[in-house]
Amino acid sequence: MAIATSSENGGYDYKFIDTPPDRLVCNICHLPSRDPYLTTCCGHVFCKSCLDDSEKAFSLGKVCPVCREEEFVAYVNKQADREIRSLHVMCTNKERGCEWQGELNDINNHLGNSDGCQFEDVKCSNECGEMVQRQYLTRHVETNCPCRKVDCQYCHITGEHQFIEGDHNEYCSKLPISCPNKCEVESIPREDMEAHRKECPLEMVKCEYHNVGCEERMMRKRKREHEQEKTEEHLLLTKRTLTDTKSQLDTAMEQINTFKLLLNQALGHTSCIGGVASDFVVTRWWTELTTKSMLIKSCDEQCPVVVKIAGYSEKKNNQVQWYSDSFYTHNKGYKMCLRVEPAGHSEGKGTHLSVFMYLMKGPHDDELTWPLTEKFQFKLLNQISDCEHYSTTLTFDDHTPSEYAGRVTDCIRSTGGWGHRQFIVYEDLHTVTPTCQYLKDDCIFLQVSKL
Repeated sequence: MAIATSSENGGYDYKFIDTPPDRLVCNICHLPSRDPYLTTCCGHVFCKSCLDDSEKAFSLGKVCPVCREEEFVAYVNKQADREIRSLHVMCTNKERGCEWQGELNDINNHLGNSDGCQFEDVKCSNECGEMVQRQYLTRHVETNCPCRKVDCQYCHITGEHQFIEGDHNEYCSKLPISCPNKCEVESIPREDMEAHRKECPLEMVKCEYHNVGCEERMMRKRKREHEQEKTEEHLLLTKRTLTDTKSQLDTAMEQINTFKLLLNQALGHTSCIGGVASDFVVTRWWTELTTKSMLIKSCDEQCPVVVKIAGYSEKKNNQVQWYSDSFYTHNKGYKMCLRVEPAGHSEGKGTHLSVFMYLMKGPHDDELTWPLTEKFQFKLLNQISDCEHYSTTLTFDDHTPSEYAGRVTDCIRSTGGWGHRQFIVYEDLHTVTPTCQYLKDDCIFLQVSKL
């Protein structure tokens, strides 16, 4: 049994059933010749590539590699080529288990055809980059390949396996997830989680009297108990609020009376001068009136906004997902809110504070461009100095999934938030120095700005 090279340079590197005769073996690489040439000087056989390489090695010119004759001619030996190609060889995958034997001339068909050698390494047809033995290719393509096409078992969209089992699960609206409050209800579709949390007995909710000043939050199942315990305090808060409201109403009535007076003056001035010079008075009155109306109606803030997260320790221990009040990116802009998880989310759970931005259904959505493409800055404020604030950026661009950057139409806010799961590590958040303290009096402050 002999071996010769099968590379493009040199002879054939296959296992031959019988030892090839010397007259067919290249006198340079000592392997059965590929594209054999015969010399006229000494009659030896050489591979064409070996002969070419030999000529390049002699700087003085063309010299026979065996007899060193300078005056010689090499010509194609077709007879030797036919004999070599008719030699019988074993499959290159014999050690893997292939028992094929045949003429050298047929080995390429055996190795290259789809119904050929089952032990040959071939590329995955899904273009995942893996080389797989042909006998295992079907199983790999259909079962193991990360690039194989699969359907999400929940929402039934089609995509690559690695995408469906990876990024897609982060926002699949039908994926069953656990209630973050760890209540008795399990496997809730993500799209139904918002509705569930509006009824979940363990959800942290505001007191019914939060509008009049009660800042306590409690589990929904304790809400009635809290209201019964704090009845007297709630009555005092309500009384104070009513007093303040009456004062505001009195002020508003004074403004209305002033507006009426301005209007009567404007109309009276019009009747005196024929309606020509009164435009200025009416315009001034209308400007004042609309300005006051805008101030009354415009309750939501615009960027930059600062939100306070009080009761940080309790929220962290109870793994609360805290949502801020809504705000706008700019005048007549996108309506948004923040979600802050002191206990961390996903890979940030237990080690980092997590912060996310949510788009909300807003009054100006018809006039805005979708999806959202804006850049924001998150800044965790230093509470003892106006420097050393901790900040990072968040970008909504063409690569942001539409679930996070698209227009909200079917619910109050988007089903998922776009942000940082590892916003700041606990060690940095809790660090206190003479010039810097982020967590103070169990509160933190976050500022959101549009860049």
